[in-house]
Amino acid sequence: MKRRHIELVRSGSATGVRIPLCVLDATMGAVSTGRAFFFREPLDGAALRSSLARVLASYPLLSGRAERDANGILQVLCNDSGVHFEEENSSIDMASCTLPRNRKPSLNTFLPKASVVRLVGEGVPLLAVKLTHLAGGGSVLGVHMKHVLADGQAYTQFLLDWAAEHRGLPYRTPCHDRWLLDGLADGAAPREGDHNSRFVVASRREKYAVLSRMALRAQRLRTTTCRFGASELHAMKQAATAHLPYGWISTSDALTAHLWHLLGRFRARSAGSVERLRLLVDFSSYLTEIPENYWGNTITCTELRLPVSEIQKCSLGTTARLIRESMSENTAANARDEIAYLREQRLAGRERKVMPRMLYRAYTNLIQVNDRAKLPFYDLDFGSGTPLRCELPHVPIPWAAQIMPTPEKDGSREVHLSLPTATAAALAGEPSWQAHLHKYA
Repeated sequence: MKRRHIELVRSGSATGVRIPLCVLDATMGAVSTGRAFFFREPLDGAALRSSLARVLASYPLLSGRAERDANGILQVLCNDSGVHFEEENSSIDMASCTLPRNRKPSLNTFLPKASVVRLVGEGVPLLAVKLTHLAGGGSVLGVHMKHVLADGQAYTQFLLDWAAEHRGLPYRTPCHDRWLLDGLADGAAPREGDHNSRFVVASRREKYAVLSRMALRAQRLRTTTCRFGASELHAMKQAATAHLPYGWISTSDALTAHLWHLLGRFRARSAGSVERLRLLVDFSSYLTEIPENYWGNTITCTELRLPVSEIQKCSLGTTARLIRESMSENTAANARDEIAYLREQRLAGRERKVMPRMLYRAYTNLIQVNDRAKLPFYDLDFGSGTPLRCELPHVPIPWAAQIMPTPEKDGSREVHLSLPTATAAALAGEPSWQAHLHKYA
């Protein structure tokens, strides 16, 4: 193989069908969901392209192109324009990839290029893949997918289906009927006012200002990865349960409470200030209108607000219980109300002005947690074994935590924290902060 090989992978079955994306999809913008999977055994590029072409027949949106209709509604033309597939030989070896984070090769080395500002157009693939063959053996599979098509759960499901197709195993045909989600608005209660807790309608000037601030401040952030072993998490949950006022909590509730306490110490805001904890959650499981094989975006969020003085007084168990109660507010009625709000903005021609409120609060009093610990990243198998590592790109939002599983599948967790550079350095390098971080070890 040449040092670098690029081609477009097509399914060979262009339908020409235009699939309008639902109102929730449209809020995701041009950003991509990306991961890099490190395999100890080499992957066969030609075989991967062949199985990718076959699985694309079940995922026609991925080889299509995004466009807007006469009314500005975002849709995908299923014209089989192709998936960008890059294959490359590298001088980097696997040992270099397992070095401490600040000495590893840049993750961008292993990810395909994905525009963060462009979405619509023939030249903008909705799925891009990069296969890197490491010196001395092993491969890295990097995959970028436009977020308008799928959230993290659906992204992972596509990869598992691709691996099943590659190995000749059966998999469930995904449902691409985006109107199922938009139809939830029909069952929403009558709205009062024009406020939504998750989204806001911004002017073009406001939107530009927020995105510009993100781009500038992202350079002052650093991602720190913390590992919590299974026994440490068990002790953490036991400590939380011992001070639990009532009810049940999960291990993730206890870990999230611990992270909120820790990051609150770093932020050191005044006692009268209000801190916000925003948790990303999936709403598909309790909506009977959404079939189990629905493939798209089904993510919303719930928010807990507490004064700093109250957080400082709360035990781990009390905070974990408040988090559990906040999660229980993620109801079918709330999901319908959210979809109804977004549909109103579409009908009023304001869809492209809708932005997540989280972007406005990210630099003030918000801590965001995305718990992906139950996603089966480490079940991905193209016939030569499962990944030994799964790496995430840097999140350009401060005070964001991503909880991930580990390859051992023993109940341990990795937490990727996007922090201001000075905070990240203190957390990683100062023994007192490490003691706080791992107080239950």
